[in-house]
Amino acid sequence: PERVFFCYDVYMHQIIVQGVGYLALLFVLLSFQGRKRVQILLAMLTGVLLFVLHYSLLHAWTGALMNAIEASVVFVSFKKEKSTWANNKLWLYVFISLYVLAAALTVKNPVDVLPIIAQIAGAIAVWQTNPRSIRFIMLIPRPLWFVYNLAVGSQAGAVAEVFMLSSVLAGIVRYDILKKKSKSEV
Repeated sequence: PERVFFCYDVYMHQIIVQGVGYLALLFVLLSFQGRKRVQILLAMLTGVLLFVLHYSLLHAWTGALMNAIEASVVFVSFKKEKSTWANNKLWLYVFISLYVLAAALTVKNPVDVLPIIAQIAGAIAVWQTNPRSIRFIMLIPRPLWFVYNLAVGSQAGAVAEVFMLSSVLAGIVRYDILKKKSKSEV
């Protein structure tokens, strides 16, 4: 009987962990479909915070810490258009330094390096003011996070990367390729 309850607890824990990951996925996917920078960044912030919880539940501390720092990156970059304090390029270097420091604290194997590289690219992306630049730079982190997710057992994270890559590509086609063709045809 105790073994049955243990299996049930493990099963329920996995449902909760992966469910949080899939909810995070939903918000991140929606972010790349935003027309305006504000829409992209708000949805991204919500998804990132949910991924912090997801990786924490998996005890994947590098992933959790990278996402926690990313939430700060997204918040500051969101504020940079309206607040002088946030509009300093020094912030980008502060966040990259935080990623490197977090790496020093959490890296236990070579796979843990992948989300660090991914997050540095992501920080550079969200620091851009042009939605087109955000979308194109966001292509870089996708394969790095995919491999990391497989390694730490994040089913939702691995699926998220496939969908996020598809969403980024859809946003690029929708806003950067088709919209450009429409303007050039006029």
